[in-house]
Amino acid sequence: MIRIQFPKWHPVNALPSAVEQLKQRLSWDELDHLKLEKHLLFCLEEEVGPTWSSNPIDGDLTTKACEIGTSGKAFFSAREKMVLCGIGLIPMIQKVFGSDDLNFEVTAADGDTIQAGEVFITVTGRQDKILLIERILLNFLQRLSGVATATKRFVERIAPYGVNFLDTRKTSPGLRQLEKYATACAGGYNHRMGLYDRILIKDNHFAAASIGSLDKIASFLEGIRLRNPEAFIEVEVDSLDQFSEVVGSGVNAALLDNFSPDQIKQAVEMNVQRIALEASGGINEATLESYAQSKPHFISSGAPVHASQWIDIGLDWN
Repeated sequence: MIRIQFPKWHPVNALPSAVEQLKQRLSWDELDHLKLEKHLLFCLEEEVGPTWSSNPIDGDLTTKACEIGTSGKAFFSAREKMVLCGIGLIPMIQKVFGSDDLNFEVTAADGDTIQAGEVFITVTGRQDKILLIERILLNFLQRLSGVATATKRFVERIAPYGVNFLDTRKTSPGLRQLEKYATACAGGYNHRMGLYDRILIKDNHFAAASIGSLDKIASFLEGIRLRNPEAFIEVEVDSLDQFSEVVGSGVNAALLDNFSPDQIKQAVEMNVQRIALEASGGINEATLESYAQSKPHFISSGAPVHASQWIDIGLDWN
């Protein structure tokens, strides 16, 4: 059995290189804008139906019935404190919804903290077009700002302990890149985007490969490393015994799944900064700091996405 050992002179207080590799944040420019436009086309059809998708303004029956078409001005304001996310969608929504002639004045950027009552968007132009895009824009801003606001709470509570926050793949179907972008806007880091960009071996992979005993784990992982010499490899472990087999097998990181804070502390001591450590599994705002005190390199949680609430944002007319 091959064991990868660090040289004796390796400084035990130096962070593993894998920690920096896990510190990735999506920028707006890195998102797949073509996919976003396709998604917005689906949103358009949801709003005005397939009959009117080529001429969206005619699909708003209520606004047509009210004979609204003159110019006006409206304001988007926060009704509670929030971290803003979703501004980059404005020109894309305008394009897809045929509202390019509306004028948007935006006074804040994604990632900014907005206070309750603060106006951050002013839009002027035809009132029927403002009404056409009102709901779709509010939906995205409220959803993404909700994720960003919740993420910011996680990030700020664990930062004093030197721990970083990672998101997960527990995202809304079809909205992953936007929700991960919201995480990044709030100071969190993005874990893998999908199954295609990183190796993460979980308990179900061990089970499917018939790796049922501890003494088979290290050789199994060493074989994966030999076949994938350049890949970033992370392994989920659910016990300290498993961790002791994984830590010297040539992997880059270990996901400590459902460990108690005390078990995480023991894993940190056993690790001696050899690989990156990620604590995960059932961690929420109530338990967050107790896990951070154990000082893993990262804490990951899907809660800012699946348990966050939409932020209350209003549109009001001048």
